[in-house]
Amino acid sequence: MLSGIIKVLREIFGSDVLSREDIVEYYAYDAQPIKGEIPLAIVFPRKAEQIRSYLVYASKHKIPTYIRGGGTALSGGPIPLVENAVVVSMYRMNRILDIKLKDMQVRTEPGITIDELNIYLGRYGLLFPIDPGSSAAATIGGAIANNAGGVKAVKYGCMKDGWILSLEVVLPNGEIIETGTNTFKAAAGYNLTGLFIGSEGTLGVITKATLKVVAKPKYRVAVRAYFGDEREAAEFVVKLLRMGLDPTAIEFLDRDTLEAVKRYSGLDYKGNAMILVEFTSSIREDVERRLNLLVEILKEEGAIDITWSKTDEEYQKIWMARKAAAPSLGNLKPKYLILDPTVPISKIPELVDICRKIANKYGLIIATFGHAGDGNLHPNVLYDPLDEEEFERALKAAKEISLETIKLGGTVSGEHGVGLEKIETFKKEAGREKLDLMWKIKRLFDPNGILNPGKLFPREYWEEIWGDRLSI
Repeated sequence: MLSGIIKVLREIFGSDVLSREDIVEYYAYDAQPIKGEIPLAIVFPRKAEQIRSYLVYASKHKIPTYIRGGGTALSGGPIPLVENAVVVSMYRMNRILDIKLKDMQVRTEPGITIDELNIYLGRYGLLFPIDPGSSAAATIGGAIANNAGGVKAVKYGCMKDGWILSLEVVLPNGEIIETGTNTFKAAAGYNLTGLFIGSEGTLGVITKATLKVVAKPKYRVAVRAYFGDEREAAEFVVKLLRMGLDPTAIEFLDRDTLEAVKRYSGLDYKGNAMILVEFTSSIREDVERRLNLLVEILKEEGAIDITWSKTDEEYQKIWMARKAAAPSLGNLKPKYLILDPTVPISKIPELVDICRKIANKYGLIIATFGHAGDGNLHPNVLYDPLDEEEFERALKAAKEISLETIKLGGTVSGEHGVGLEKIETFKKEAGREKLDLMWKIKRLFDPNGILNPGKLFPREYWEEIWGDRLSI
């Protein structure tokens, strides 16, 4: 049977197939240290018709199938959890198909990375503004499937916030559909496009996307300020959002993150927290006006050592601390669990306090940074993988942060998705009624349950289809 599957895959995809003998453990992971099952094969489609042929075959023979973009997911989204699975890597479907300059739209395949797209758009003075930290490797398809956000979300939102106008999707029965419209507004019918955004590869395979783009701002300034107290810094974020200054980014770094960055880069920080604010505009005077107002307010609020960029080199230097945050954590502990809880804006200070209290409770380092401007923080629960007892404490701390987030009226995931990592806490957040409805939608699109088995839904749902074959 397995050799027969490989034969069919080669008939459909030609030489764009890697069989088990060729596969390293790379495809059993995403960007988190969660190991799945080594797949039977990896296929690299180049056109939607190949995916259609494969999904018809996979549905008929009940082949577990996992869709993969750039592999930068942080929740276990693309890793196989059923043995002898097939991974469909979209990386070679990476063309820009059309650009409509007057309509401010671009049509792409899903495998192009966000940075590659923006390099292309830059020649026309345009920008696709969704900017996850992994934009150099994150693909458009993966970003859509996980409703990616990033550092500019306070201004531009996430993928679901009007940036995806239409999608071409291959369904598990082989049907190829086009969702959405080519207009910025559409009120007719159900929002099928929105259904696939954030669906985490459980409903269909995205093969084309029409994206809304904006004019690339000509001017930008980054402002860095330190605060003596973490909660004080978080409270300033809440105040700033009510001042009408229209920031492009508001980032928060706590004391542990700053210490890690210091060891990594020699950053000479002050106080116990850092706020980074960016303004952008196509009018220089507009940026300068907002900058001057912000500096005045920071001084009134007791900020320490306020600095802003006057050159591109200074801009990059200010942003370095934030971009170095995740890579620098290895200076404190070898591994970490990265979370993405998101709360109502007013609850940002409470979430910061909760992370610090839970760190103290479990005797752990929890380095917290992230996109405070939209209520989305990244508590990173650090641990030594050789210390099993510490790892268990880290798991308990991560779960507790998620549960406390729910109590604050928040969500366990603002941009990374549920994947495998957050199934149990999302179960608590969503409740049985919502999960049952989502499962009915899943089974409507994918009655044989072949797409991304073991993800998003609790095990009891997947056991209806896969029984004890699931490795979770």
